[in-house]
Amino acid sequence: MAKARAIVKRLKAVKNIRKITRTMELIATARFKSAMDRATEAAAYTKKISELVADLSQSALTFKHPLLEAHETQKNAVLLVLTSNRGLCGGYNTGVLKLAQNRIHEAASENQKLKLEVSGKRGIAFLKF
Repeated sequence: MAKARAIVKRLKAVKNIRKITRTMELIATARFKSAMDRATEAAAYTKKISELVADLSQSALTFKHPLLEAHETQKNAVLLVLTSNRGLCGGYNTGVLKLAQNRIHEAASENQKLKLEVSGKRGIAFLKF
């Protein structure tokens, strides 16, 4: 009898843990979606700013500024890799690290000097810093 009670108790504990984990996953998904929505909204703003700067650089203005000059090649770049410290974020870490790895290979093939800035235990462990 004691074994049956222990098994029932353990099943209840597993079900409770499953509920908590599912809730945490839903919360993380909702937060990630809102962050992605904010990033998407900011992308339109960034694109418009880039267009304005490009228009200013192509206009017949009399002053020169290094930030307004068009460069043929990019010699240096910084890659900011933001990963989480823990799991429960779906495929976020995998996606970020896959994109970072692709960008690192692109920079190497273009002979571009790339500086990495990595945040998060998963990214640091993957990129072995």
